[in-house]
Amino acid sequence: MLQEKSSFLMSKKVIVIVKNEEIKKVTEKIFFNSSYEVQFFEEQKKALQIIYDEIPNLVVVEAITSPATELSIINTLKSDPLFVSMNVIAIVSPDFYTEEWKSFFVDDYIRINNLEIDFLMRINLSFERVERVMATSPLTKLPGNLVIQKEIQKRLDRKEVFALAYADLDNFKPFNDKYGFSRGDDVIKMLGRLILNIVRTEQPSGCFVGHIGGDDFVYIMDHEKIESATQKIINIFDNLIINFYDEEEITKGYIESVDREGKTRFYPIMTVSVGITSTLYRTFRHFSEMAEAASVMKSVAKKQEGKRYAIDRRRDI
Repeated sequence: MLQEKSSFLMSKKVIVIVKNEEIKKVTEKIFFNSSYEVQFFEEQKKALQIIYDEIPNLVVVEAITSPATELSIINTLKSDPLFVSMNVIAIVSPDFYTEEWKSFFVDDYIRINNLEIDFLMRINLSFERVERVMATSPLTKLPGNLVIQKEIQKRLDRKEVFALAYADLDNFKPFNDKYGFSRGDDVIKMLGRLILNIVRTEQPSGCFVGHIGGDDFVYIMDHEKIESATQKIINIFDNLIINFYDEEEITKGYIESVDREGKTRFYPIMTVSVGITSTLYRTFRHFSEMAEAASVMKSVAKKQEGKRYAIDRRRDI
């Protein structure tokens, strides 16, 4: 389900590592009226313990005299997957230049002569950039949870009439277990492209498609268009999915797999189930209420014979 909390709503922690007193004074002045939680250090080694104990959102490091040496510890830190998403901005000399960016694990840099003019703007931009990246599914490049939440809530606050569909795959796990994550990812990417193409074709403007994660997707359309689009998604997926199975499974029409209890089970070829709800019939105040209603209808669709989508036609009393 959609998560309601985001780390971007909390105060951002910034570690500043500078030896030069003048640079420290300038950065202290810049951060004085900001909303960031800032700690200053002269030595990288002293800052490391804090960084390890509680990963900051940003590390600013002075790298003026000898960038390769001054960034060596940061490079080691950023090579650890645990810290790969931590932002690092290097303060460099006015004439700094390098083509060896693979040797510098920084996300941005600022020349010392531009500190007072650009520093805070570059920091704000770095956070915006991270938020955009984290708000997007790395697999499908579709908007993720944070953007989905905002999009639904924005439309509810405007009292728009729209329909929300919640789609996922049936029998995806046994497919993933048999063929591996790589082929499973290919199926998810295919489904994402399929939903996006059909939704945009059926409704070129005012629509929305998002990837919650895994094999879960949502899309928003006008109420009168969403059922037709859903039928097309389901039908075309049925035609495409057989290309991802080996010929033996296609012939049999199922995958043979062992469940968690050690029993052999037979899982049919994957299908898509979709639950749909709409503000035409019901009043939702919060995005989570609408997402839950669509999720419930998705569960109904999974239990139906033949028709693999279900529309919530319940009305407010």
